[in-house]
Amino acid sequence: MTAHVICEANLSRIVVALLLCTRCVQIYAGIGAEVDLNVEGSGFHRTLIYRIHFENLTQDGCRVAIYMELPSALYVNTDEIAEMRRRGTNMVCSVGETDVELFAEKAGRQNVTTCASISSSFSSLTIPVHQRYRYAHETGGYINVTLLEPKLLLGCRERVRDHRVSKIDLCEPCVSLMTKWREIPYRMSQNREYVWPIPVGDLSLSLFVTCATLLTTIIGAIFIGHAIWSNAGQSHPKED
Repeated sequence: MTAHVICEANLSRIVVALLLCTRCVQIYAGIGAEVDLNVEGSGFHRTLIYRIHFENLTQDGCRVAIYMELPSALYVNTDEIAEMRRRGTNMVCSVGETDVELFAEKAGRQNVTTCASISSSFSSLTIPVHQRYRYAHETGGYINVTLLEPKLLLGCRERVRDHRVSKIDLCEPCVSLMTKWREIPYRMSQNREYVWPIPVGDLSLSLFVTCATLLTTIIGAIFIGHAIWSNAGQSHPKED
């Protein structure tokens, strides 16, 4: 009987110890996240929407940021994102190339940051992205541009355990929202890379296009000149 009681007591201690260990693991588990990328639009103008679900985030008042490096074939319009910040619809900033008229082959790169507050361990970030024109090639066709996975950063008033301070240079105003930003590991709910096919003109058709354009211009000029001459002939006032 005594041995049975001792066995039950030891079993109870083991169960309590396991429960305490489980609780400690939950408390001190590192912060992680799941990111879902949705792309709206088609053609030259698209919107990247990142939906972020954090795991083991217990602090309040934190901010989240997405940092990404755009290839030269894509860009964000600085006037557009400035207007979005002014209206308070979205907070996006960029560093790098600002000339939206440049062709992809001559344009520099842009580093883009978007940031927002976190509510119930969830946040949604939006980046409007545009495609640059490319010079025509002999064969034409398409060129695939791949968006690399962005960096996910978390900024909190209190220290975030087990995550080092990031060395990434965020742009204003996102960098000023928190004193320290830390990179957070995450997993994508879908593929990490988004492929953006960009059409390229066929250089072998340039002679045909030039001749067709010139012929159309000549015909249009003749038609307009004839219309002006006819109208001028009918507009003379009649003599009394």
